Amino acid sequence: MSLLQLALTIDSCFNMRDRMTRVSITAVKEDVQPAFARAMERAGCDGIIAHGARALVKPNWNGVAIAGSTSLPVVAAACQWATEQGAGEVIVGEGCVPVGKQRIEDYYSQMGYRERLRKLGVRFVNFDEDEHVIFCDQPDLPPEVGIAGLALDADVIVNLPLLKVHSCCLATLCLKNLKGCLRPQDKMEFHRVGLLPAIVALNRIVRPQINVIDAINGMEGEHNNGSLVPLNLLIAGRDPVAVDAVGCAQMGMAPEEVPLLRMAAEAGLGVHRIEDIETVGEPLIPRRFERVQERLKRLCPDLQILNDGACSACEAALMDGLYVAGGSRTVASVAMGKHSAPAPRTLVLGKCLQDYWPSHAHVKGCPPSGHAVAKALSKAGE
Repeated sequence: MSLLQLALTIDSCFNMRDRMTRVSITAVKEDVQPAFARAMERAGCDGIIAHGARALVKPNWNGVAIAGSTSLPVVAAACQWATEQGAGEVIVGEGCVPVGKQRIEDYYSQMGYRERLRKLGVRFVNFDEDEHVIFCDQPDLPPEVGIAGLALDADVIVNLPLLKVHSCCLATLCLKNLKGCLRPQDKMEFHRVGLLPAIVALNRIVRPQINVIDAINGMEGEHNNGSLVPLNLLIAGRDPVAVDAVGCAQMGMAPEEVPLLRMAAEAGLGVHRIEDIETVGEPLIPRRFERVQERLKRLCPDLQILNDGACSACEAALMDGLYVAGGSRTVASVAMGKHSAPAPRTLVLGKCLQDYWPSHAHVKGCPPSGHAVAKALSKAGE
């Protein structure tokens, strides 16, 4: 090879790297704040927030379990970083799973976020109680859907999901985290119109400029009350699809096999092939996470799950109920979603089936509570 050919080859390699989407993987050794700043610098996110801009920090605070939520230190680090970058106003905004006002208040009280954010000069907005902008007749969305006005008005959105598995999406990361911007009733409607296409459509409307996965403690087995997996990492980038792809790879999932990522990439929202992503910082060393269905099979190998399109809230309620019930379960099968033919000794969960099978034991609610499911699991077969 001549010197000219070598120079052209090297130049081509550098140009290819310049065209690749960058995602940073950063170790969190002690204090989260310097690690967060380092993750932002590596991912090329410094300078995105203009002086005086309004920055919205959107964590995954689910209203159900603290362990399955974006950690408060990561949220605080994001707020401090945004302020240091020049933001004129920093707001933390979230809309929890619709599990009841008292339960959500108890969840936030247990988290203790108010004092931490107050010290940072940051206010919290509960999207469920704030104004929403109504969109009608949008492709792949419910006929009418309300999106938090702050998510549309903010100059910059810092998207902060937790690294964890999910029953309907395989993984719940940056793309799915935007469901928290919806009105409570629209979250369930997404499952009725088609969850994955609806999430993609939502990401066409709400476009976070900065995406950071809290992988300090990931969660396997279930997305609210699963098992913690300590990784001590932050995964960050500007492209939410690419960040999700690296997050999936970190959990031992091939991004090409995750339907939501394929659909988002096909919609032009980002890239999902690992070979098209430049990872910087720490090496990508996958640690396989137990999937939701694998845990169900392991915990209850003889339990038949009749599930046709149930939302993740009902599935999470079942998982919670199984944990609480332990070995006292008496039912042979559980039906949820739109399944049309429950077997004998079947427990029916949720609102979708409540009018169809009056002869079967039924746990009401949309979604039902885990404790109610646990009680019914023990009594339904008596």
